[in-house]
Amino acid sequence: PTGTISDALGANDPVSLAVAQSCTTTSVKGLSTQIVDEIECIKPGSFDRIDNIPKASLGAAVFPFLQTPAKKALAAAIAARSATMTINSAFRTVAQQYLLYAWYKSGRCGIGLAATPGTSNHEQGLAVDIQDNGGWNSHLSKQGFKWLGSSDPVHFDYAGGGTVNWSGLDVEAFQRLWNRNHPSDTIAVDGDYGPDTEKRLVKSPIGGFPIG
Repeated sequence: PTGTISDALGANDPVSLAVAQSCTTTSVKGLSTQIVDEIECIKPGSFDRIDNIPKASLGAAVFPFLQTPAKKALAAAIAARSATMTINSAFRTVAQQYLLYAWYKSGRCGIGLAATPGTSNHEQGLAVDIQDNGGWNSHLSKQGFKWLGSSDPVHFDYAGGGTVNWSGLDVEAFQRLWNRNHPSDTIAVDGDYGPDTEKRLVKSPIGGFPIG
């Protein structure tokens, strides 16, 4: 989402402060980058870059990754329409999803709908949020994407074949990072987003851990 970050936020501030003082997932970009890197360590090649697709325009907060079948389908849809697609979100980490869900629950930042952390298709690299959903709907549908509908009009899920169930992979990556940096306060590394994981996530530094 388009928004602002308070000047008071620093790299060592916790995620909980980003919830209260920002309206953009860019505020946790440092931590999210570490989660993305950790995923690559756990499952190398899990995702494919989409910033090399011709006529795909990605916003500053977008992590440019999707699962390979979704990336190919997206590229085919863009080529079929031969127009520039503005993408506001693709792959999303559990830290970003936590912000969106917290804003949605509290009525902040204009978030109309957000899945609970650990359950979003964005976290599996199987969803995009775009502009001009009306213009793109038919082209994306032909390539296996499904429009979420009026409840979240910017959102499209890839429902075609060839994908992998990466549910919880970003949660596992965060759990590993937390344990590496807190050997005396470890949590289960199981990919399940529960109270123990959320308790640590909200106090994690938005700029990332000392040990990535």
